[in-house]
Amino acid sequence: MSVIRSGNSTTDKSPWPTDMNLPNPIGKQVEERRATSRYNLVLLVEIRVTPNMAAAGTVLAETQDMSAQGFYFNIAQKFTVGTQFEFSFTLPIDITGAIQVNISGKARAVRVEEAGESQSGWSGVGAIIESYQVSRGDSVKP
Repeated sequence: MSVIRSGNSTTDKSPWPTDMNLPNPIGKQVEERRATSRYNLVLLVEIRVTPNMAAAGTVLAETQDMSAQGFYFNIAQKFTVGTQFEFSFTLPIDITGAIQVNISGKARAVRVEEAGESQSGWSGVGAIIESYQVSRGDSVKP
């Protein structure tokens, strides 16, 4: 199941901090600096860290939001800024219309946030997409 909400709402409360709900040092909201619109889209994404692909295998993570240039996801392992990885996810039919769309590619972590004590060992990762491929599944007939 997926959840999608367009725009950058600051009223949605999430256990994972984002640029839009973190106060700056004097307590004001941080100004939006993204070049493209973000969409609150929750999907399972497969992550494979590039240098250790054979050893680590695939790790499942959950996206929090996506744009045409990147995405933010939560993962139960340590990540560092600069980590390159491969990803793949499927956009479900309820988002695309009548066809399932598979997207895979390469990305790089540009921001990493450690989760609070209640979710120890988890990281929130902001990634920029460096390359991707799109494949389409069969259409669904009504």
